[in-house]
Amino acid sequence: MRCLLVCLSVCPQSDKKMNEIMTLAHVFLQNFCKGNSQNQVLLHKHLNLFLTPGLLEAETMRYIFMNNFYLCNDISDRVVHHFVHCIETHGRHVQYLKFLQTIVKADGKYVKKCQDKVMTELVNGGEDVLVFYNDRSSFPVLFQMMCCERERGDEGGALAYHNTLVELLAACTEGKNVYTELKCNSLLPLDDIVKVVTHDDCIAEVKTAYVNFVNHCYVDTEVEMKEIYTSHHIWKLFENFLVDMARVCNSTTDRNHADVPLERYVTETVMAIVKGFFSSQFPVNNSNLQTHQPIFIKLLQSSFRIYNCTWISSAQKNNIEGCIKTLADVAKARAIAIPVDLDSQVNTLSLKAHTNVVHRAAKDWRISARTRPRKETLGGPDYKSIIEKLQGVVACLEEQFSPKVQAEFSVLVDVLHSPELLFPEAARLRCESGAFMSK
Repeated sequence: MRCLLVCLSVCPQSDKKMNEIMTLAHVFLQNFCKGNSQNQVLLHKHLNLFLTPGLLEAETMRYIFMNNFYLCNDISDRVVHHFVHCIETHGRHVQYLKFLQTIVKADGKYVKKCQDKVMTELVNGGEDVLVFYNDRSSFPVLFQMMCCERERGDEGGALAYHNTLVELLAACTEGKNVYTELKCNSLLPLDDIVKVVTHDDCIAEVKTAYVNFVNHCYVDTEVEMKEIYTSHHIWKLFENFLVDMARVCNSTTDRNHADVPLERYVTETVMAIVKGFFSSQFPVNNSNLQTHQPIFIKLLQSSFRIYNCTWISSAQKNNIEGCIKTLADVAKARAIAIPVDLDSQVNTLSLKAHTNVVHRAAKDWRISARTRPRKETLGGPDYKSIIEKLQGVVACLEEQFSPKVQAEFSVLVDVLHSPELLFPEAARLRCESGAFMSK
């Protein structure tokens, strides 16, 4: 390993054969680090060898820090500055941004220190680094690239760089970081986002990056972004979601020709932002919701249409179920009248979901009972385990029957509010003229 590191630092790379050897050396080091925190720490001691403008070095640096929260949290400003400076001086390469993406999130946790450092360096880098195509002259260029098949397939091209940059900004705001949220608001306003996402030529990969950015920078935030809750922007996006949802529902049944990126965008990104927006800790403006009630109902209907598609995976089905449940809860809480057949579908799905939870709990209990090693009967029955399992079953049953109890209360409220509906129509007509009814 020491010899390999020495070779990396002194070998000339102008020779073709030597380039091939160096590429293989870096691939070896990347696999050496992959999923092994101890090996990552070993290479981290020689970090200076990789702080060059080389793209191979940038990729190896990714593997040194990948999913290692300790190393990411301890990263120096010098390393972050190096990669942003490489973009300014050696070109807009996706590999530099990929490294920055790697260090802002590790082991499923958000590294706030890194998010702040990366955001600061990106802003300091200015237009050499931040390319958004949001002025009048460059806006058409973005869609020319989306329409160009060669550009769409170029993983190191200008379109890929722009998309990765938006993904990086979204990653810097994930986990609720008020400092990066405010910075990103000024970099990519909602007007520009809506203009890109709703354009007829916008491709699914770009939509995914932009809508994910909206979710983390405007919806799932530490402080309330009032603009998203009071303006028309989010509803413009919702209208566009409906178009894409219809497209995936009406697509061919031949899976060899399916638009997988668009399907992933609808079942993951769209479902996440719809669920996040309507379940946000910051209340949705009631008048705004009432004004756009038809769009709200169409979102619920379209979600059911996708839920019934044959091609969705179990993970995608869970995303859609969560979105439907959130929309249904909002409809009940805000007294939004939904069609009778749709209401019936919501109740059926709710009952089915709760039944599945109970069945899964019972199945897990049986499996754990079979696989658990038998204990000697010296201490008698394992009462603690029995109590824990019973508590789990009670919790599942409580979750299953809770909607039914709420439904009973709802009916009772309706009876108290409009008791005349309990009587035949003829009696109701008499009541309207002032007659007293009793039963």
